[in-house]
Amino acid sequence: MSSLTPLEITQKASLIWEQKAKNKIWKTVLSSILAGMFIAFGAVFSITSISWLSWTIPFWITKLIAGVTFSLWLVLVMIAWAELFTGNSLLIISKLDKRISRLEMIKNLTIVRFWNFIWALIVVGLCYLAWRHLFGYPAITETISNIWIQKLNHWFIQAICLWILCNILVCLWVRLARSGKRNSDKILWIIFPITAFVAAGFEHSIANMFYLPFAYLLKIFNIIPETINTASITIKNIFINNLLPVTIGNLIWWIVFVGLMYWLIYKK
Repeated sequence: MSSLTPLEITQKASLIWEQKAKNKIWKTVLSSILAGMFIAFGAVFSITSISWLSWTIPFWITKLIAGVTFSLWLVLVMIAWAELFTGNSLLIISKLDKRISRLEMIKNLTIVRFWNFIWALIVVGLCYLAWRHLFGYPAITETISNIWIQKLNHWFIQAICLWILCNILVCLWVRLARSGKRNSDKILWIIFPITAFVAAGFEHSIANMFYLPFAYLLKIFNIIPETINTASITIKNIFINNLLPVTIGNLIWWIVFVGLMYWLIYKK
């Protein structure tokens, strides 16, 4: 397995994100649409992989399966070159190299964030329609319920720590994946950090764009079992208590931990 040096990775990242920032808007929109769909597909793969597992299976095995299958979305993003909001936070490297302007960076992040979310919501609707025949079984709804109960019931400091810990692992994934010269190398580097953050229950803003709206849709159509309290599934809780702070935490940590620190070490 051949790999790039840390300096070469940083130089490569600067060029890659310069190209992303200077892309035509319609290209950015299409790439963002793909990433929004990819993350939803990873979530669907993860949900269906663990929903019918026997309760006798050890908990750690369930979490391991959930993490490995969820890695699908980042494999698709990396290999198929889609634009993901959290990954595009590394535009800061190109900004520090003075390859792009502040306005180009903000414009790209805004467009990517919006279309990531829109197409995650569209896949939520498609999954609801496709899975209607499964809602008579408790497996799918129980899995979704366990996910949103965990995500919407963090206390503030706990949530911040979960966001930061997630981004440390995801940022390391970006560095490791960019070091590989072959697609097989990149896939190998992707699986372990992503499996780790999913298994540990850390929070990722783009993933939550699928999980939480899907739970809300199930609540609207009264599909969640009556034994489960759905009071916390509200628009306010989804956006104000989770998506907004998770986004801020993810974005800041990407910029500081990966972008700024590695630029200072290997380019400054």
